[in-house]
Amino acid sequence: MLSIKVKLLLWFLAIQTLILAGFNYALYINVEHTLHERTYVTLEAHEAIEHFLGTLWLLNPFILIFSSMGGYVLIHKYFQPIQAMLHEIKAITPKDLSKRIEQRPFNDEINHLALAFNEVLDRLEKAFRGVKEFNTNASHELRTPLTIMRGEIEVALRKQRPNDEYRAILQTQLEEIMILQKMIEELLFQAETHTMETIYM
Repeated sequence: MLSIKVKLLLWFLAIQTLILAGFNYALYINVEHTLHERTYVTLEAHEAIEHFLGTLWLLNPFILIFSSMGGYVLIHKYFQPIQAMLHEIKAITPKDLSKRIEQRPFNDEINHLALAFNEVLDRLEKAFRGVKEFNTNASHELRTPLTIMRGEIEVALRKQRPNDEYRAILQTQLEEIMILQKMIEELLFQAETHTMETIYM
């Protein structure tokens, strides 16, 4: 698949070819019209004009080559900021979202693209930070009730107990489970709210 630079260069060549062909054709028509209007043209003058037109046609490939080289240099120069931006984007990883695309001191489309990408990175970094905080809070909040439940179950299993004691232990575990369920729902709601706020900020 052709790159954008190659496509632009091919378009540049096609336009240059059309311009040169149109110029040569217009020049040829103009010369022919001028020769027909004159009543007398010497053979030497006619041969000189034909030689000039032939030389011009022979110069066309060289004009195209040099103009293509100049066009390639210009295209390469204007694509350098985009190449630099691609290298900076590839250096950004989920482990380090603090990096940003360097903005140029020009108010052009490339700078606007870098600014928009940096804004997306800001939102992503906040979202990742929110997920990390959620994981930390969830592990901290859930550890205590789970530890209590485990301790009560281990104590209950150490010896045979009456049914009333088992019922009381199960009732306590049910209450702890309901507390856990409520905590999980609150944590999920906070995480979802934080994520939505981060996305639309």
